[in-house]
Amino acid sequence: MQNQNPKPSSPLPRLTQAFFGWAAVDLVAVLIVALGAAYLIEGRASLLPGFPANTLQAWICIGLGLVAVFVAAVKMMVEVMHSNARRDPAANDSSFS
Repeated sequence: MQNQNPKPSSPLPRLTQAFFGWAAVDLVAVLIVALGAAYLIEGRASLLPGFPANTLQAWICIGLGLVAVFVAAVKMMVEVMHSNARRDPAANDSSFS
């Protein structure tokens, strides 16, 4: 019986440029959440001078940041799943008979 897949494949997914782009979006979103949280904790803009300027802006930073973190995490998972789907197809019953 001959080996139909002579090239061994790595179990790790190939990470694409889109994955790293969403990772960068995730990092920026975490920074935005940190800006809003720091304002709420200290009562003043401590990380960036003058931003956020008030409590409403701090809550907006936290809300939008958390939404962006969630979206980026989902998009990164989709990229990983798609990179696994692009590999050689999985063995099926006809391969073993």
